[in-house]
Amino acid sequence: MRRLRTSGGPQAPARVREWLQRTVQWLPDELETHLTLLTCELVNNSVVHGSATEEDLIEVELRATEHGLRAQVSNPGDGFVPAGRRRELDEPGGWGLVLVERLAVNWGVVREERTSVWFELAAA
Repeated sequence: MRRLRTSGGPQAPARVREWLQRTVQWLPDELETHLTLLTCELVNNSVVHGSATEEDLIEVELRATEHGLRAQVSNPGDGFVPAGRRRELDEPGGWGLVLVERLAVNWGVVREERTSVWFELAAA
């Protein structure tokens, strides 16, 4: 298992992307690309929708599974009920969970003390 704890705020996705580039470079290219894209989307959602500021902690956890890889991003936000994209196609933003739904084998939201969004990717 690999874990990163980083502060929120607008630089959080870039910090996570740099960590992933160092941590998972051994993965097949497609798996690494999907993992990086989806994880950074969820970290960005933690900042934008979960209001994770520089004072807040965002946690990223990666672990191998029997059939691939599981990633989880947690933040101190209140949580949410997953809903489909509600913006016009040409309107920017709002694609994070759409990408998670399309690329992940499985995903979900856990609301406890913190809100966690997890997804699983199949090994190539």
